[in-house]
Amino acid sequence: MEIKKMGIKDIVEKVKELREIEQRAKAARQMLEKKLFESVERPTDGKPLWLSDEAKIVWRNEAKISQKVGKIWLERNPELSKRVFSITVKPKISVISQLERTLNMDEELPPWMADFEALKEDITIEEKPSLVFEKEEREDE
Repeated sequence: MEIKKMGIKDIVEKVKELREIEQRAKAARQMLEKKLFESVERPTDGKPLWLSDEAKIVWRNEAKISQKVGKIWLERNPELSKRVFSITVKPKISVISQLERTLNMDEELPPWMADFEALKEDITIEEKPSLVFEKEEREDE
């Protein structure tokens, strides 16, 4: 395909065609991954499940909160919220874990931490599998 000789309409049509192919491929991939994730069990040790030399399933935690509830928390306790949420009000798992460890220490907590337990009740943490492909590292001989 020689792009220089193509008109703008032709280019736009090709881009549209490629987007449709991408969408169909993405839907097919998601359906196959869903079938795959339903057919395997998560290892009890929490480690990745290797399916082949370069494919593995990794389980990751994902935290969610509704935008409406997240904004309420932003107004109620901005100091805690700016630590726990990203700009898009998506909870940050690493910060939540860090604050949980802080609670377990026998130190005086800052005033903004008073609402942490209540905020955690509004956050849903889901464990989601993902299929990861890793290229084999080969040494040049």
